[in-house]
Amino acid sequence: MFLFDKEKTGRIPSQHIFAEKPTEEWKITFKQEPIRCAESTPVIDKKGNLYFGSHNGSIYCMSPEGEIKWQFVTEYKVYSSPLLVDDKLYIGCNMSTLLSLNLEGELVWKYDGYLAFAKQSKLKRLFINGFNYLKYDYEFKKFMKINTWTSPNLVGKDAIAFVFYGLGLVLLDKNSGAVRWQKDLGSPSFHLAGVAVTTDNGMDKIAVCGQNSGLHLFDENGKLLWNNKAFSGSNAWANPSIDPEEQCIYHSESFYNKKSVVYKTDLNGKILWKQQFPFGCRASIAISRKNYVVFLGLNGTVYLLDKATGAELFSQPIASKDRGLWTSPSLMANDHILINTKKTVQKGSLICLSEKAETVWEINYAKALSVPVIDANGNLYTATWAGDFYKFKK
Repeated sequence: MFLFDKEKTGRIPSQHIFAEKPTEEWKITFKQEPIRCAESTPVIDKKGNLYFGSHNGSIYCMSPEGEIKWQFVTEYKVYSSPLLVDDKLYIGCNMSTLLSLNLEGELVWKYDGYLAFAKQSKLKRLFINGFNYLKYDYEFKKFMKINTWTSPNLVGKDAIAFVFYGLGLVLLDKNSGAVRWQKDLGSPSFHLAGVAVTTDNGMDKIAVCGQNSGLHLFDENGKLLWNNKAFSGSNAWANPSIDPEEQCIYHSESFYNKKSVVYKTDLNGKILWKQQFPFGCRASIAISRKNYVVFLGLNGTVYLLDKATGAELFSQPIASKDRGLWTSPSLMANDHILINTKKTVQKGSLICLSEKAETVWEINYAKALSVPVIDANGNLYTATWAGDFYKFKK
């Protein structure tokens, strides 16, 4: 799943580490025009097959040898990363849709969130769409589109949490796709952040950010436990993450590329600390097993922040200042950090940093926004915006 666990810590579950620069085993190129990429984090089954979405609108199954086993075609770019549970895939796609597929690429069920939105009252739809169009993005110089950005998460053993345009947070039965409950997250309702889940006192709790309504915590039955309001004009792009040891939530809010605030909040809603930065943020915060969290700024700099105080411990610029760190970091078993970067319009790299933000090794290739993953056999997989998908080994 996206960021590897229900808490979204960014901790790769494999015990394999790459202390030195890895060797390329193979590279495949998706040959379509225009070139599209796999920004989706792959999930890997017991046989080593990979499942991921692509900007060409397809969901793929690929063997460990790089052979495409099947392709499921949708209508629009697939940003979402799959969730693999009980030999079923759950993945967001199209305008606001969640799919369930089996491992042969056959549709089990789908929940069309945009169709569900269209069934609401005309007055409500007019209000939501009208409010969203007031939110002109001066950085992109366009109105926000209705896209599915988020990735699904598992609640309990048999429910899927997903955030839909115009609907908010919806909990679905994982076997049938039936709606269990739905919670509004405020306006504007083009919600971009997914959910983090943790178990507390025997019950799952769901942390989710509205686009401009702050951080919410729900229990598994849909009861709102608390909501910390966002600062005025903020955008919540990044998935919140939960420290499973400390039982606290890290999340960020941005004002375009001019300001961002990082928060640490306990499960009772108390803000333990917050830090402000003079640039935006799109990346989720990775939580190390040590004393720091990893925060990536759109200024192209990696920051290691002290868990206890939020103070900067170490930092290093590794990408261009023009939105070079859009992606989220992942952590190897030794807490060294893997990050894909954009250095120019076309060029980027995969970089490994130490716990002091020092460069351990770097592989230069095309710009890349995917989250690197390592499988149980010690193979590292990643993809670039040139349409290339890589497998590296030690």
